[in-house]
Amino acid sequence: MEKKYPIPAVDVIIELTLPDGRSGIVLIERKNPPAGWALPGGFVEYGETLEQAAIREAREETSLEVELLQQFHTYSDPGRDPRFHTISTVFIARASGLPEAADDARKAGVFTREEINFPLAFDHAQILEDYFSWRKEHPEVEKPTEATENQKLIEKIPQQDEPLTELTRVWSLAEAEVIKSFLGTHGIMCVLKGQVVHSIYPFTMDGLGETIIMVLAKDLEKARRLLEEYSPSDK
Repeated sequence: MEKKYPIPAVDVIIELTLPDGRSGIVLIERKNPPAGWALPGGFVEYGETLEQAAIREAREETSLEVELLQQFHTYSDPGRDPRFHTISTVFIARASGLPEAADDARKAGVFTREEINFPLAFDHAQILEDYFSWRKEHPEVEKPTEATENQKLIEKIPQQDEPLTELTRVWSLAEAEVIKSFLGTHGIMCVLKGQVVHSIYPFTMDGLGETIIMVLAKDLEKARRLLEEYSPSDK
């Protein structure tokens, strides 16, 4: 009789701060059975570490580049997946930007704890219940903010040799994030610099001022050419 073994998997609790300042968790709506909303995740591929699998699955399903904060718990109930026995290691991660559904995800969104009042696939409701209890007791694990993410990018750039220069300004932080992602796919590193509040009509509909998109001076012309190709359909 052939022996069967559990299948290793990963799930990722992605903490993300929305442009309006609210913090939430990224969930995806699954394309394939079992249907429903769930945490991003999937199976570990041969030759991958758990950490590599978590980062890859997050990218494939949400289009976000996540930073893993820590390994949370491992869930191994044989009935947690109706298809077969899986053992999932859950990671807590953070990201900036806005999720975009891809791969096995039909939709992607960011939800506060209060907004997650609908059924979740697998045992993800239990996972999030455990996570929210843990987060309440461990607030010292820093949650992501746009300022800290941008500061990390700035610190990676050799400012003296490769100064930053202004590329453009937009009135929506969400649009700025999309442009940053668009240019990033072409190898151009961007930094979003604050919100410039003007004395006349100081706020946009989402309550933010003007966002400056900065690039390395050496990439300015290339970025300008690429920006001419940018359209809302790239979102």
